[in-house]
Amino acid sequence: MFSSSKSGHMLHIITTSLLGQVVSNGLTPPDPSTIENYGHLIIQALVAIVTIWATVRKALQKPEAVVRVPLEAVPGDKTGLNGGKRNGGGAE
Repeated sequence: MFSSSKSGHMLHIITTSLLGQVVSNGLTPPDPSTIENYGHLIIQALVAIVTIWATVRKALQKPEAVVRVPLEAVPGDKTGLNGGKRNGGGAE
């Protein structure tokens, strides 16, 4: 690991100091705008993944069967059948 010559020791010291500078500069925390940009990218990626997942899921669903029901069986106001009268829903 260490060289036995004087020049080897100097080279090792210089290399270690340069690598130490590179590592220490790489480990400094980023500024707030960089953090905000990464946050936006993460949120956009999550939205894209969820949107694609929902679209694929919807595309792979089986279509619902359409059930034909006669009009007489449908609950609700049928103005044509009872002469336009209400069904007693409130005070008149």
